[in-house]
Amino acid sequence: MQYWEERGKIKIAAPAKINLFLEILGKRPDGYHEIETVMQGISLYDYIHMENRGKDVEFTCSSPKLTAGEDNLVVKAVRLFQKESGISQGVKIHLDKRIPVGAGLGGGSSDAVATLFGLNKLWQVGYDDAKLSSLAEILGSDTPFFVFGNTAVCRGRGEVVTPWKLKTPYTYIVVYPGFEVSTATVYKNFRIVLTKNLKDVTVFLQSLGSGNPEKLGAYLHNRLEEVVFRLYPELEKIKKTLAKFDFCGILLSGSGSALYGLCREERDSKKIEQQIKMLGIGDVFVVTSDFNDNAK
Repeated sequence: MQYWEERGKIKIAAPAKINLFLEILGKRPDGYHEIETVMQGISLYDYIHMENRGKDVEFTCSSPKLTAGEDNLVVKAVRLFQKESGISQGVKIHLDKRIPVGAGLGGGSSDAVATLFGLNKLWQVGYDDAKLSSLAEILGSDTPFFVFGNTAVCRGRGEVVTPWKLKTPYTYIVVYPGFEVSTATVYKNFRIVLTKNLKDVTVFLQSLGSGNPEKLGAYLHNRLEEVVFRLYPELEKIKKTLAKFDFCGILLSGSGSALYGLCREERDSKKIEQQIKMLGIGDVFVVTSDFNDNAK
């Protein structure tokens, strides 16, 4: 993660992610679904500001949609780090929230990892990525991905992360429709017995590594789209609207509610962004797969 340190204060850029490929392989004995997904860090960020503060934990957030209590993932990350490290030092944290909430973009998980990362720096603990990943796994299934970031194949509940080297960056336009989708409700309504023709992640990775947006667009896949569109038909309408633009592919990210379009070329993105904004179907973000692009 990118961070800036000055006079005892730390600022961390916590990136969003999109799912380029998501397959459901089965149901586990522990009740979770076994998944295989390719996550891509993108240039859309929340920002965590932190500094030492006596013995107390003070947390504030720019978004009124989020609570600032003990149930917030940032505060949970602080408590977990304190317990694991044995450090009772307090901290003051402010979350500048820019990633839409409940959108399948991983904002909460990324914020949690940014908090672990920042405390590791602020308190000079010296945990490596493997240790931070083991802590992140306690906080959520897709949380360990953000320890490594960039591009990765994630298996199990999402916590088994294998980094994957992406040589050519891609440009995407993310559309947030202005409402949240419940991940728990989506998985509750997903019927594993109806899953047929499982997609092969190896074939997908070949298209991702081609550097060719048209080839990649043909292999974008999200097994959850069907059930999400059944539960939230307005999202399917938005996808059909986006299909009128010159994208190489359009897909729901995770369990939604955000959708994204894969651009043919970066120079096309601004024109398409303005056209989509004029439709008033949601918030629009032009992003790239260059994980550290535009973080300030």
